[in-house]
Amino acid sequence: MLASLQFFGKSNEKMVEFLQSSVGIIHRNHAESITTFIRKSVDEELKEKNSDSDLKSAQKKRLTFCVEGNISVGKTTFLQRIANETLELQDLVEIVPEPIDKWQDIGPDHFNILDAFYAEPQRYAYTFQNYVFVTRVMQERESSGGIRPLRLMERSVFSDRMVFVRAVHEANWMNEMEISIYDSWFDPVVSTLPGLIPDGFIYLRASPDTCHKRMMLRKRTEEGGVSLEYLRDLHEKHESWLFPFESGNHGVLSVSELPLNFDKSVPPEIRDRVFYLEGNHMHPSIQKVPALVLDCEPNIDFNRDIEAKRQYARQVADFFEFVKKKKEVTVGAGEEPHKSNQAPVLLPQNGGLWVPDGKFSESALKSLDFRRDMSFMSH
Repeated sequence: MLASLQFFGKSNEKMVEFLQSSVGIIHRNHAESITTFIRKSVDEELKEKNSDSDLKSAQKKRLTFCVEGNISVGKTTFLQRIANETLELQDLVEIVPEPIDKWQDIGPDHFNILDAFYAEPQRYAYTFQNYVFVTRVMQERESSGGIRPLRLMERSVFSDRMVFVRAVHEANWMNEMEISIYDSWFDPVVSTLPGLIPDGFIYLRASPDTCHKRMMLRKRTEEGGVSLEYLRDLHEKHESWLFPFESGNHGVLSVSELPLNFDKSVPPEIRDRVFYLEGNHMHPSIQKVPALVLDCEPNIDFNRDIEAKRQYARQVADFFEFVKKKKEVTVGAGEEPHKSNQAPVLLPQNGGLWVPDGKFSESALKSLDFRRDMSFMSH
């Protein structure tokens, strides 16, 4: 009986509406406070009653999304303000922020490899990217025991390889021998650690100029030397990986016929914002993994525009429900997700995305510019 009381997302909203309409709680914030109190009380009792088998079952069923985007696009705001402060998501997600603290404080001598990389990129690019991968593996293992339905991880080993390693290699900060060494262990390690492979991506998009302005506002010490040109290069690489039909000659939109009725399973509210990763440049383990593309260009004050925050949270919750159902269908059909016989080809040449209805329309691109869905102040 107790387990049936556990709720999140839309169930939270129904509880708030019930308190307001049937119990007589006039103010919404009061109803939300009562809902949060009940939820926390239920969670505490459930923790005491859950057996090891229950925990393992919850861990097996939960999903992992990786939140991707340029430096200062708004990932921290997304994780802290959207996921933590909305009834639609706060009980649904476990947040795993990028392990920046590990990069800034290494060993008994407290080395700061992030600062060293920005100060001397040609000397420390390979060392830094290797350590970034190690810390992501450590972070995945540390967070693997969670039981919340959705794990949100800030960036991934795939954005490391498809964006940042590409950038330092093309800038000649990582030579041919170093990138060959990196690639020689990347695929075997990823293949043996399925926890590194997400069930979906959330791509936060904003122009390089907007990211640069936000970076100037937050004034992180190590980023003092990061140029607008570097941000433009990172933006292009994110686009050619996750959104190739916006990236000129570096990515070509390829369209493929999806399985019958597959597009109908995408909620209408996000149908034009969900795409499937595909292409020769894509690592085989994330072929056809869905990605939700969100416009982070506008600055909206989350403290004042609560409805914009809640609207955005609902879209993320809809994406979670879509991916969960998609995974259940895949597993039910006896298929193994994230399996491919294709040999890994990591450097982008040509590739594209699957789109839900098998064709790309101009309206789909325009719909990505939903200005009121997001606010990113300085992160």
